[in-house]
Amino acid sequence: MTFPSCDQEDLIELIDSVEAQLHNHHPNIAMMCRFLNSIARSLRAQPEAREACLAIEDAIGKAGMPSTWQSGI
Repeated sequence: MTFPSCDQEDLIELIDSVEAQLHNHHPNIAMMCRFLNSIARSLRAQPEAREACLAIEDAIGKAGMPSTWQSGI
């Protein structure tokens, strides 16, 4: 995928934040949902990222949290 370097850095930071929450004994589900929605929102314009966006959507749904990444499409 092609992203401007600032977007790449933002995505890496979000992914690192999700991974950090996953390693916590009591992850903050609302925070993870916000991070996952942000990642999917950043990826949604990339056709090759469709499967990743759908996997994120599935994870958000299984956690019972709201999916907002498709808003405004």
